[in-house]
Amino acid sequence: MEDKARRFALTVLRRVWEQGAYSNIEIINTLKRTELSTIDKAFGVALVNGAAERLLTLDFMIERASGRKCADIEKELLAVLRLGFLQLFYMKVPDMAACSESVALVSGKKRKGFVNAVMRSACRGRSALEAAVEAAEDSVKYSLSPEICDLVAAQYPDESDAVMAAFFDHNPLILRVNTLKNTAEKLLELLTAAGVEGTVLGKAVAVQSGSSAGLAAVDMGDAFVQGLSSQAAVSALGAQAGHRVIDMCACPGGKTLGAALDMENTGSILAMDIHGNKLPLIKRSAETLGVDIIETREQDGRKYDPTLAESADRVICDVPCSGIGAIKGRPEIRYKSFSDIDRLIDTQRAILKNAYCYLKKGGRMVYSTCTVNKNENEGVVHPFLTESGAVLVSERTVLPLEKWHDGFYIAVLEKRI
Repeated sequence: MEDKARRFALTVLRRVWEQGAYSNIEIINTLKRTELSTIDKAFGVALVNGAAERLLTLDFMIERASGRKCADIEKELLAVLRLGFLQLFYMKVPDMAACSESVALVSGKKRKGFVNAVMRSACRGRSALEAAVEAAEDSVKYSLSPEICDLVAAQYPDESDAVMAAFFDHNPLILRVNTLKNTAEKLLELLTAAGVEGTVLGKAVAVQSGSSAGLAAVDMGDAFVQGLSSQAAVSALGAQAGHRVIDMCACPGGKTLGAALDMENTGSILAMDIHGNKLPLIKRSAETLGVDIIETREQDGRKYDPTLAESADRVICDVPCSGIGAIKGRPEIRYKSFSDIDRLIDTQRAILKNAYCYLKKGGRMVYSTCTVNKNENEGVVHPFLTESGAVLVSERTVLPLEKWHDGFYIAVLEKRI
């Protein structure tokens, strides 16, 4: 009988590796078409995520165990071997099961024989392969592009190994509580009764087990999903009841929604985004939460709108970025190129400039990114302070070392003149 979880993982990963699909989206789409038990679903998703984030390390070991370059191995067989090596080296799967189930995923005597031979070679040479990975360059050891490794090593020399290792640490499901309805403590009581194990963290609940019940609370409007670092950026904004808030790059809407809750659903928020097709998601989420102070508008944050000049008490400027800090939840970023970084930074600067123009005198704004690249963070904000006369109230770089946090940058600016 075919292993449905492994077949599911193989299907998803081949689309990711061969067609450029995003693993998180492909998981959701494939699950809709596949009937899996709860156990098979959990195992299948773990296989996808593990293989996606360990790709460079797995290929390094496969080449040594097979004596072939990965480019010379048939794509389906390479995908099967990646899943097999993941189970051998990074999951608690017995060698016999990892080998036999990998062989079962392919057809043809010769192809089966090849997979079996490489898997058996890895089992025999386990210690040598593990030692080779440990001695390899950071790109192999941490399964990151050489560009990301070089950036982290240069900008965070004392913490580089710890930062790169932390990208393998997965955050639990983090729920921002709908404080129009509940406290975090009360929500956790309700979730605990539904079988959830969680922890209260300010206005958030970290769901350590029972994520299905946690997501049910989202459907009920008791909370929405938002990481701790992102929540910290919203808190730094200091939005209050009655304020006028503009969110420059609002989608998917977490910061807009968080500000609305901090404002006790009193005042107004203009949620703008260049991707107009995504704005209905914000409206639907707001309705589920019982929030009615949000107006959405399709608008490119790089293009100045004079009608918004000095109109906002608070501005959220969460700009497009390289996303390096979000690697824990988006493994494809591990292999990202920086070839377009200069144009991205130009975009960040343009959005920041306009955001500041929309701020009232005495108002406050937050510039934030989900990257640890200082060129996109301090490198954008500090020159702007000199150019604009803005006052830097505070800035904070959150490294992924922090428990249950993504890498993030948060700068709070005020307009005093």
